[in-house]
Amino acid sequence: MATSDPELVLTVSFKALQRAKSTLEDFAKSYFPYLGLKLEDFFRFLDVLVWVEASIYQLDEDNEALTGRGGRDMTAAEAGITRIGQVLRQQGLWDERLEAELQAGLRYWALEQELCARLLAAPRPFAAPAPLSAEEVLRCHEAKSFDYRVLCLLLFRLSGRPYDESLLAFLRVDEMLVDMSDDLCDYEDDVLANSFNIFRCYCHVYGREAELKLVERIGSLEARHRELLAGLPAAMREHHAARHEEACEGQGSDRWVFPSPIADEADFRRRVGEEEEQAQRAGSGGGQATRAGEAGGEPGGGRGADG
Repeated sequence: MATSDPELVLTVSFKALQRAKSTLEDFAKSYFPYLGLKLEDFFRFLDVLVWVEASIYQLDEDNEALTGRGGRDMTAAEAGITRIGQVLRQQGLWDERLEAELQAGLRYWALEQELCARLLAAPRPFAAPAPLSAEEVLRCHEAKSFDYRVLCLLLFRLSGRPYDESLLAFLRVDEMLVDMSDDLCDYEDDVLANSFNIFRCYCHVYGREAELKLVERIGSLEARHRELLAGLPAAMREHHAARHEEACEGQGSDRWVFPSPIADEADFRRRVGEEEEQAQRAGSGGGQATRAGEAGGEPGGGRGADG
């Protein structure tokens, strides 16, 4: 039934809620202590934080479906961001900073659609790269974690605290470094899905110098990160160090590890698709597939890196 009340409009799928779960857990553990809040305080703000993050993830799901096939259409994203803004206004949480970050999210999705359409049409980054500029790649990367910034601003508003500009500046750089680390880990998956990935884009912009150029970018951000961290109170610095140590333990290393660049993305997608199809056929073979596995075979195989 149609309704004019934005608070009554259905905006999220179960899949979007599932995706939002891990982000919200990380956000609560990482960001709440910066504001002097405890994890139990999450339940005071659960309705707003969960709904906003899950709604953003729903829009991101829809955007990924578009970029996967090289499509361009911002209609649903614009309507979704408008609806989030309407609800936040009704809740008395809206301000210019939140509006700016949500608009940054729209710019990110629009730019991702544009860049990924070009990438899909030019699958060989070293032989015939897509027409990308370093400037637009960096603009897209800098806007990527807009959902964390929206959540952080909301946390200040919900808890009645004034914005801490030094903390917000530090977290922005921290988020960009985390995004880079994630992109290096997710490189092959992002090629398969035709999603934005800074290393993937750097391969098209800089060719064989992509790793060197990204190392330079990382070094610049890390220097700014150290400078901003040094300006925070001791308690915040200690919390950041503890969270960083936890993350390194989970990943097994605190070093930057670069994947092997993929020279032909279309061929890579084709080969992975064939491997997955073979794995599905082997899995439906019942006992025969089990015996093959016991004999030392690898049902489903492994993707590996494409040199």
